[in-house]
This record gives sequence, structure tokens and C-alpha cells, in this order.
Amino acid sequence: MNKVTAGYKMLMVLANVDGKHLEEEHELIVNFLGKDFDPHTIGAAIETEQVRLQALSPENQMLEFRDAMNAYFSQSTSSERSAFLQLAMDLVKSDDLLSPEENIFINKLFDAWGETE
Repeated sequence: MNKVTAGYKMLMVLANVDGKHLEEEHELIVNFLGKDFDPHTIGAAIETEQVRLQALSPENQMLEFRDAMNAYFSQSTSSERSAFLQLAMDLVKSDDLLSPEENIFINKLFDAWGETE
């Protein structure tokens, strides 16, 4: 799993765990994909992955999140991780409410990466 895919998966899980699907979350995820997102070449793959991630059970969401978290960590710099942590916080706060589920996942991310910053 490359860094962009790992980041995408983490953001999608964070966006899905509260059961809400907001346009603001979608925009943040598309902005993260930035230059790596070409709707003509990977748009269908992204849509397929989005449907798959939305259908995950809570246990599998955490497994997917951990795998992506570790993949991103191994391929990123400290400054990239810091920027990603800020993006993740922006995403979970986009509805002005941090759900208990979002809190669990965001804490997992900060706990895992915070020790190395």
C-alpha cells in the first residue's frame, strides 16, 4: 500500500465511523488526493474502495485503519505526518462534533505517531 492509498483509507474510515457522510469530508479527502487523483484513471478504483470501506464492520474498520496507519508511517516524513494529523482533525471536526467513534480512531493515530514526533 503506498502512502497516498494509506492516507486515503485512513481518511475514509474517519469519515465513515460516525455514520455521517458530509460534503466537507469529501472535499478534504479529494484535496488530500490532490495531484494523485485523476478521475479518468483512478476514479472508478476510488469509488470501489469507498464502497468497500463504508461496508466494513467496526472491527474491520480498526484493522484497515491500523494497516493504513502503519503503511503511511513507514513511507512518510515527520512533517508529512504532522500535516496529516492536522488534516485528520479537520475531517473529524468538520461537523463541529467529535463522535465517540471518531475519538477512538483519532486517539489511536495520535498515540501511534505522537511518540515519534
